[in-house]
Amino acid sequence: MNDTEKEELFVVEREGKIAGFVCINKVEPVEYNDLNWTLNETAMVVHRMSVYPAYRRNGIGTELMKFTDEVALKNNLRYIKTDTYSINLKMNALFVKCGYKFVGEMSFLGKEKPFYCYEKVLN
Repeated sequence: MNDTEKEELFVVEREGKIAGFVCINKVEPVEYNDLNWTLNETAMVVHRMSVYPAYRRNGIGTELMKFTDEVALKNNLRYIKTDTYSINLKMNALFVKCGYKFVGEMSFLGKEKPFYCYEKVLN
């Protein structure tokens, strides 16, 4: 609800149903401070993304990531940061597929395993 109220939640619809969503804003977790990012400038940050199981393997994740690029550019930002749980193999693969560079790992949300952090500089 918070993401919706702040107008930071974006959805992809198929056949009148929500097929996937992503939350995009400029809020960086404090845990990002200890990482060696390429640029020291304001970035668009991808926080939450999900594709409904019935719509997976149809390019929705890639579509949401391309949309993130567009949102960043519309906000005059050329830098995107994100992270995902290290055991989330599909999200890690999606970030690499979409041109994100691995930056490092962080402890987050009290989870047992690390989160992997990624960045992308737009042209």
